[in-house]
Amino acid sequence: MRRAPFILILILAGCTTTQSRHVVNSSRLEKPDTAPVPGRVIDAFDAEEDWRYYEVEGSLKPLSFGVSDGAMHLRSDGSAGLIWRTTRYDPNAEPLLSWRWRVSRTFENSSPLAPEFDNFPARLLVGFDASWRNAGPAASAWRKKVEDYTGVTPPARAICYTFGGGLEPNEGVDAAFGEGRIVVINLRPPGADGEWHNEVRDIAGDYRAIYGEAPPDVMALALGCDSHRRKIEVEAWFDNITAYGPEAFEQFRSQLGEPAERHTPPLVWIIMAAATAIAIASAGTWFWLQQRQKPSG
Repeated sequence: MRRAPFILILILAGCTTTQSRHVVNSSRLEKPDTAPVPGRVIDAFDAEEDWRYYEVEGSLKPLSFGVSDGAMHLRSDGSAGLIWRTTRYDPNAEPLLSWRWRVSRTFENSSPLAPEFDNFPARLLVGFDASWRNAGPAASAWRKKVEDYTGVTPPARAICYTFGGGLEPNEGVDAAFGEGRIVVINLRPPGADGEWHNEVRDIAGDYRAIYGEAPPDVMALALGCDSHRRKIEVEAWFDNITAYGPEAFEQFRSQLGEPAERHTPPLVWIIMAAATAIAIASAGTWFWLQQRQKPSG
């Protein structure tokens, strides 16, 4: 029993570990009404057979999905799942990825900085065929869980583009799990719901900015719509996932401003402060008990 406060300190220290944050300062890219340089369509969502379901731990109900009016429609009712498909191409040869998406609503304080707020109405993940060498215990456990569920080894690294968060699109943040192997970049702010939005990302540039090296092949894509921590309904639609070569940069390019000042939702700071206070109090209690148990001289 005397070790309990010390164990609590270790647990809380793990809960308050700082996640790495990366400046992703490539040029902002926007899709014009007409794009004279054609791209290669990865998925126009004529059918759903290429997509498979993966249910994330904590899901209250399965995620529902299907093709509707030429778009992939996801509906979450307290769900924490995603759908994924395999693909294979060289992002150095086709560095640009474009897609359209919209959501029925956004959430307050969506952020990857704390598990309590890590719900987004829409996510698009790009999985890279990197090495699993030197993976730590958390990443290895996650890999095994995915392999047991799907029968497929997941990508060792991924960039997760989100809709409806508070971070600026020129900053990447490590996901709360995965030991830095999944990095979150938010593209649309809260309140951008109800309308279609076009995205174009230099995924090769994002990868180099985050990991400091040229990207390996893209091996998978995934789409998500999660609300299990909010316990509410939300819908997301995705359409026209297309890859472009470097010759398409000029038709999409616009200037990206200076990185915005980094900020964390106040509630995240409150949780972190409370955890720190509990840890300090527990340490003091443990020290006091140790002093009392010493034999008097």
